[in-house]
Amino acid sequence: MRNRIAVWGRDAQEKRVLITIELQVEDNIVRIHTFPEKVVTDEVYTAFMDKWRKGEDAEGLPEPDRVIARELSVTESLLPDDLRAEQTDMVVRAQTEWHFNVLSEKLAQTYRSELAEMEDRIDRAGAYSSELWNQAKAFWQKVQSQLQDKTLMREQGNELRKRSDAVFAKLKELRQAVNAQYEEESKKQKAKFAGLLEDVEKRIGEGTHLNKVFQELRELQRKFHGVKFTKNDRDEVYARIDAAFKQVKEKRGQGTGDGAGAAAAATSRNESRYQGLLKAMDRMQKSIARDEEDLKFERRRIERTDGQLEAQIRQAKILMIESRIKSKNDKLADMVKTKSMLEARIEKDKKRAEKQARKQAERQAKEAARAKIAADMANRNLSPEEEAKLAAAAAAIKSGKKQAKADRKELRQAPPTDVIANFAAFSAVMAGETEPPRREKAQRTPAPSLLNQVTQQIDRGIEAAEHGVQQAVDTVKAAAQVIAEEE
Repeated sequence: MRNRIAVWGRDAQEKRVLITIELQVEDNIVRIHTFPEKVVTDEVYTAFMDKWRKGEDAEGLPEPDRVIARELSVTESLLPDDLRAEQTDMVVRAQTEWHFNVLSEKLAQTYRSELAEMEDRIDRAGAYSSELWNQAKAFWQKVQSQLQDKTLMREQGNELRKRSDAVFAKLKELRQAVNAQYEEESKKQKAKFAGLLEDVEKRIGEGTHLNKVFQELRELQRKFHGVKFTKNDRDEVYARIDAAFKQVKEKRGQGTGDGAGAAAAATSRNESRYQGLLKAMDRMQKSIARDEEDLKFERRRIERTDGQLEAQIRQAKILMIESRIKSKNDKLADMVKTKSMLEARIEKDKKRAEKQARKQAERQAKEAARAKIAADMANRNLSPEEEAKLAAAAAAIKSGKKQAKADRKELRQAPPTDVIANFAAFSAVMAGETEPPRREKAQRTPAPSLLNQVTQQIDRGIEAAEHGVQQAVDTVKAAAQVIAEEE
């Protein structure tokens, strides 16, 4: 509904008058004029209805005989008691809708003030700032939400949209200037890192001081994360650093799948994840703290809110912030669980790395001892007699092993003697040649099972084999003793 209406009515003397009512939104004032019926000709009435009511300039309007200014109120009537409109429904509707218009205008005025402050901050800053961009973006999202809820009029929304577009256009201009400087600085940093990486890659190719090169790469990677690059430059530099790391690991034997290298790599990955998780948890906690501050602010504002509409808007914002806090708390709880899991995994990786390191040290010690013995044997000149004795000792060991193997094979293939005797007796009974033996129940003793008999035979075979191996060992010791005596 427009902010002007014209209706016929009657005054205190029951005279018919034309009543015009105009709302002054910014002042929350209603101006009422009355015109006697005798001065309201058809031309005058048409001018009121077609031009004045629509906010256009109308000429030839008569002077009112009465002028009234009243504050718009929800509880009191729009017209004074001595005026009565013929179309009361139109007056009541105007009163309801105009009250909403006043509240909406107050809200729009608040946004205009906030936008003016933002424009002033941008003018005073003189340079692009992501904080200013985020503030402008948050402001427009807030206005857009009010437009969707229809708490702002279309005209008010269009006005705020035009001013917001101008703010974003200015910020984009400032950002373009900053981007040009940013790209130039990124090129310089890229060239700087390229020089450092060329030196590192050269030393990796030479394969010297790889541990020192690895530490330098880690320091280079740390500096890389603290430098601002454009996306393309960042990807190129990161690819070279990553390739250098892989080359160093291959040179050091960490890329061939040995256990110690894999365990150390797993520990490093989990440590990186753990540190990243701690930073993310810190950011989430700070974000929750900011939301809680916003919630406190909104709760304080709602206590001093004028008007039911604004109170409802504030309440909606409170619900929105509470929902956001709950969602972030749920995510933080998941992060805490992940943190505990990573701590347990890091501890496990450390123990595994220590175990692999011990095994690697043992292997290296064995290989060194083996190499030393081989070198000593290669440098030592043996006499023909010593070589003959060593050959005889080796032949005796080989013969003892063959005899033990043959004994085990014979024991596995030959059936046990007791088993053969049992089968022979069973065949005689089945042929009717002998009677089955009868024994007293009390005197019967359980016969050893077939499995026990076979097990006993195998044990005896193993003992014989062990005896043969022991004889071979004694032979070798004797040969070694003879060599020692001759030396």
